[in-house]
Amino acid sequence: MFGINVDSVYQTVQALANKEQRGYITPQEFNLFANQAQLDIFEQYIYDLGAHTAQMEDQNLMGDAINILYGKLEPWLNPNAIVQGGVTLPGNGARNGRIFVDVNGIRRTLRKMPKDFVRNIRGSNWHREGFDEVVYFNNGHNQIEVWSGSGQITNGVTCESIIGSPDLVYWGYIIVNEAPMYNPQNSQHFQLHANDQPDLIVKILKLAGVSLEDDQLYSIAAGDESQNIQEENKH
Repeated sequence: MFGINVDSVYQTVQALANKEQRGYITPQEFNLFANQAQLDIFEQYIYDLGAHTAQMEDQNLMGDAINILYGKLEPWLNPNAIVQGGVTLPGNGARNGRIFVDVNGIRRTLRKMPKDFVRNIRGSNWHREGFDEVVYFNNGHNQIEVWSGSGQITNGVTCESIIGSPDLVYWGYIIVNEAPMYNPQNSQHFQLHANDQPDLIVKILKLAGVSLEDDQLYSIAAGDESQNIQEENKH
């Protein structure tokens, strides 16, 4: 389930920040912290996905953690983006992941190999005849080459591509009796997965603790964040 209500987060953050009169976060500060926190979590999705897939012995196997991350990135993920001519990856700021090729109607995940490895295979008749794997190597910015023992492959090459990032979040308000009151018509909600609301609140509080020069608020938020991470690691 995607989407986190911006007012729910705002009210929770204010309640926690104001606990024992620790401080007040203005709507402008909240919006600034909210966008930074949302972007941090989104970037962590991508980092964690790369770390998990790099550790997999067989990239055709999908662990629970990776499936969860793919689910969280679903709004921005194109799992079958075209690699033009088998060499040019999607550009315009796209973050590209695993490389695939269709071989006899079967989609195969490719291993990344050093360029010299492929050149050595191609330069040896003996090695080339016994090489039945399809691999790829990077060949410059957004450029790859895909090779098998039979030669370079330029058709049927695709990749995972993450395009864009969450839209700017905004807690909109009007002034009533000199105090800001929530205005849903002028607000933009978070686009993160609903399960990440606790982490989102903690990150905003950490940023607020720095802004308010409140070491205790920062420490409380950091402790909550550590506890959330431990709980996530249990699952």
